[in-house]
Amino acid sequence: MPVLQYERLESLTAEVVEALGSPPEEAALVAKALARANLAGHDSHGVIRLEQYAAMVREGAIVPGAPLSIIKETPAIALVDGGWNFGQVVAYRVVDLAIEKARNLGIGAVALRNSNHVGRLGEYTLQVAKQGLIAIATLNNHGRGNLVAPFGGTDGRLATNPISIASPGPEQPLLMDITSSVTAEGKVRVKRNAGQTLPEGWIIDNQGRPSTNPNDLYTDPRGAILPMGGCVAHKGYALGMMIDVLSGALSGAGCSQSATGRLGNAMFLCAIDLQQLVPREEFDEHVRILIQHVTASPPAPGFERILLPGEPELLAEAERSREGIPIDAVTWGQFAELAQSLGVTLPAVS
Repeated sequence: MPVLQYERLESLTAEVVEALGSPPEEAALVAKALARANLAGHDSHGVIRLEQYAAMVREGAIVPGAPLSIIKETPAIALVDGGWNFGQVVAYRVVDLAIEKARNLGIGAVALRNSNHVGRLGEYTLQVAKQGLIAIATLNNHGRGNLVAPFGGTDGRLATNPISIASPGPEQPLLMDITSSVTAEGKVRVKRNAGQTLPEGWIIDNQGRPSTNPNDLYTDPRGAILPMGGCVAHKGYALGMMIDVLSGALSGAGCSQSATGRLGNAMFLCAIDLQQLVPREEFDEHVRILIQHVTASPPAPGFERILLPGEPELLAEAERSREGIPIDAVTWGQFAELAQSLGVTLPAVS
């Protein structure tokens, strides 16, 4: 299994994305988001996506370098058209716009449509939190959503529809980044590429039967991912429905429906300047008390201590910064084949 340092993975990814036709500064944004996902341990949203993106560029689904346009705007809100550029490029710009509005008015909300896959949603809320603001973001598949079964259903009707909330903390940001389904589709893809079975309760096959075979999600007709919650999956299902409304209806991109729309990501992002409500020192003290109270709980069997939201990613970043980022053989083979086809020379890796 190849192992690369973060900086090397990011620079190689940028070369590949630039070779796909993206301007250098935009290729750098795509590479940053993908490599940071790998660094944080979310390989499902990292460079495994490059093969998919390359196919979308060839098909004209991704338009490298397309300009972002603002359809409607007030001092507090904006409706943005991404022009079908790389989703990471558009999402980073949405972050900047929401922060600017929140700095001016205390709150800034941006709805985005006509954007491709943005990758890991938490990357963008985390950027807001690092600027001292709170962020709430939701995402759907731009009206295409046939991966997740509704509660009580046997076939896919919704997208995995993630939600992320990030907040500054007294020492480090707190980050929630979850799908309303049991898992993201990319995590099933990672298991498939690694030749591994899935945990029970992740998917059902196209007959509605429980399955641990990742290939059962990709048959024709497809299987489906289950909504988050297990025996209380009505909660994940309801969350997914409301995320569809916030992301798809509010942006005009459309909510989950039959697969007739154009596959992409529609996003809702709200940034809140907390200091226009409460002094930062007071805010941090409240959060500090919360953290101390929660983490003082005696660990359950099999647990060493209570982790904070976002802490597993920080631990993965620390480990992978030291040891390098492992890339599974299938993903690296796809990366190498794509790079060669584009004239990008890859180094020998072990």
